Amino acid sequence: MMDKKTDALEITVTNDEEAPLLELTGKVADAEVKKLQRKLDQLYKKKFATITIDVSKANFMDSHGLGTIVYYHTLMQKDKRILYLVNSNTDEKSYLNRLFALTNLDKVLNIKKK
Repeated sequence: MMDKKTDALEITVTNDEEAPLLELTGKVADAEVKKLQRKLDQLYKKKFATITIDVSKANFMDSHGLGTIVYYHTLMQKDKRILYLVNSNTDEKSYLNRLFALTNLDKVLNIKKK
């Protein structure tokens, strides 16, 4: 059975009138990624100049989660819009910091440390 606090993906959207900020908490994996896709799709269609995804509280991301972020990053880039990732976790050995470094996405995505 899943522990709700650590496994289920929670998405909190703030500032969604101007430049939406999505805070992800928990695991960005498996069926949970569909939640993120639906939310990003809604925001993408509203033509915001920027969308920010805060992954600071996410403790895991699988290839579907990464693929979703790369997909929307590419869509936004084509429209001359920006998808930002915020990761305030300064521990370079943390899971997501290592993941972004290993996949070289730290050089491709717009990652802010906050």
